[in-house]
Amino acid sequence: MFVCAVAGCIKGAPENDLAVTEVAEVLVTPEVLHMGRTAYRKYCVQCHGYSGKGDGTSATAFDPPPRDYTDAEVMNAITDLTIAETIRFGGIDRGFPNMPAFPHVNHDELVALVAYVRSLSRPGLASVQIGTVE
Repeated sequence: MFVCAVAGCIKGAPENDLAVTEVAEVLVTPEVLHMGRTAYRKYCVQCHGYSGKGDGTSATAFDPPPRDYTDAEVMNAITDLTIAETIRFGGIDRGFPNMPAFPHVNHDELVALVAYVRSLSRPGLASVQIGTVE
């Protein structure tokens, strides 16, 4: 079972009225990564590909192309919260107009997705920092 010590959850909010109210560290366990991999295969693989390189079957249709999650230099410049917000609210405000929003993803699944995406460029990842967005 997935258990984490998170002080709150990420809730839907108007795109231009996002405010981070708190940040909590979540430990990345094998269970979290399994949940994240399962969610990734459900929601992300078609565009980002199985390996996370942005080479999914639909990737060639997009400009800009889907992000390469295995590129450590690029991924290190992005916060865990930014990854979570982009999954939750979509990428249009971040220059990725083809990245859809996934407002229906529950908090545990969102945390797991962030952990799994992060692990593609950081093997041995120990934790992620997830904030509460209102």
